[in-house]
Amino acid sequence: MAVRPTDETDQTEVFAWLAQPATHGGEPVTRIDSSAAVIFLAGALATKVKRAVDLGYLDFRSVEARRRTCAAEVRRNRLFAPQLYLGNQAIWRQPDGSLARGALPEGQTAVDHAVVMRRFADAALGSRALAAGHLSGEMLEAFAADLAQRHGRLEPAAEAPDEAARLAHCLEAAEHMAPQIRVDRLEAVAGLLRQSFGATALLARNRAVAGQVKQGHGDLHLDNLCLFEGGLLAFDALEFDDRIATGDVLYDLAFLEMDLLRYGRPDLALRVHDHYLEASPQAVAGTRLMPYFIALRALIRAFANHAAWRLAGRPAGAPPPLALIESYLGIIEAVLPPPGPRLVAVGGLSGSGKSALARSLAPRLGPAPGALVLRSDVIRKRLAGVAPETRLPAAAYGEQQNQAVYTRMFEEAAHSLGAGRSVILDAVFARPAERERAHAAAGPLPFAGLWLDADPSILKERVERRRNDASDATVAVVDQQTGRDPGAMTWSRLAAEGAATFTLRQACAALGLT
Repeated sequence: MAVRPTDETDQTEVFAWLAQPATHGGEPVTRIDSSAAVIFLAGALATKVKRAVDLGYLDFRSVEARRRTCAAEVRRNRLFAPQLYLGNQAIWRQPDGSLARGALPEGQTAVDHAVVMRRFADAALGSRALAAGHLSGEMLEAFAADLAQRHGRLEPAAEAPDEAARLAHCLEAAEHMAPQIRVDRLEAVAGLLRQSFGATALLARNRAVAGQVKQGHGDLHLDNLCLFEGGLLAFDALEFDDRIATGDVLYDLAFLEMDLLRYGRPDLALRVHDHYLEASPQAVAGTRLMPYFIALRALIRAFANHAAWRLAGRPAGAPPPLALIESYLGIIEAVLPPPGPRLVAVGGLSGSGKSALARSLAPRLGPAPGALVLRSDVIRKRLAGVAPETRLPAAAYGEQQNQAVYTRMFEEAAHSLGAGRSVILDAVFARPAERERAHAAAGPLPFAGLWLDADPSILKERVERRRNDASDATVAVVDQQTGRDPGAMTWSRLAAEGAATFTLRQACAALGLT
């Protein structure tokens, strides 16, 4: 929608004044423009002014609308990044005609409003940090756990949004991507989303009744994350429409997972997902919603990027961002329709590479964002109440303890399978009875067992190289294991003496994965 000028839409003077170093104590100023805001970076601060525009889904043409949304931005973002958001400032005209900013003096009328934030380095932006290798999996895991806690402190929405209307609105908006995107493809994508919505609508309503629909961040992609003071923060929460920002907390999480998929990091998307669920176990029940949520987030980003190009007037020499749009549509087609859950067990002696294979397989095993890996070594440490890297005494590996570990592993597998998520079991499975229990744990769902074979000398070498690992296996343990007969082996046997990538290729072939 075109901008419709009024007296309050002329921000030329305000922007020129904020671009002057003198306005910021002599600090050099960098101006950043977006479709809905202009940001002025100077020294340690960032000053953000809403653009006086009407984009259809937001309308900032009046000074009062900009005041409200600036106040809402600070209020909403202090729930997620209180370290960054310092407050609001009014901009007004002094008696001599010059502009000033700060708390609005009594009797003055604001000509505009701004949000004041602490500034972070350009390279600290989430997408740039990821590209540069500075955004680690551990940072994302910590962020996911913190996000789960912040979500937990939010009040349930007084009224759940109409999810059918949300989908219909998104599909209607997506139609504007034609003719740059073929109509038949848009129709196919719409069909996938409608089918997935229909299959999960009852679960979504049940979660709303259970209080899991809240006003969250609303715009949780990598360009709204930053590294700050050693951690990862989410900023620029969606503030202009409470309805758009309200949804299942997993819908909030899905935005980040979708963006990590777009950047080609399904492994990180899975780590985010698992650590969120670990910090918020009640979210496991919503697992079946994730493929639909991821797909809907991808559609929204596709048409938002197309709309930014279209509303800019399709400038000469600026083609539509087709590669970006295609990447989002590709995510939808990859995650929908979601495959049914399945159980895969990875067994083998210590040092055979079970855990490495399980981690590599997990993002490839749908539904999105991937399979839950249940590692017996980690479960044993959890049952003992110690950190995964803490070495346990030999008494912790008795027959009774081993049975408790396997029992807990199968219980957790059943819980996740029942919620619609695939599971990978990572344990030695040296006895036929253990392998039979693994198969039985799948119930009516598909099951596959993979057994990794490697020469004992290679197993010992790998075990000796381990550092900071949940496994307590030693060379002596390998000797004990190789001295036992594993019995009849009905699982697929994979050669595990070479590179991990070779083992992964064999496993994918055995599981029918591309």
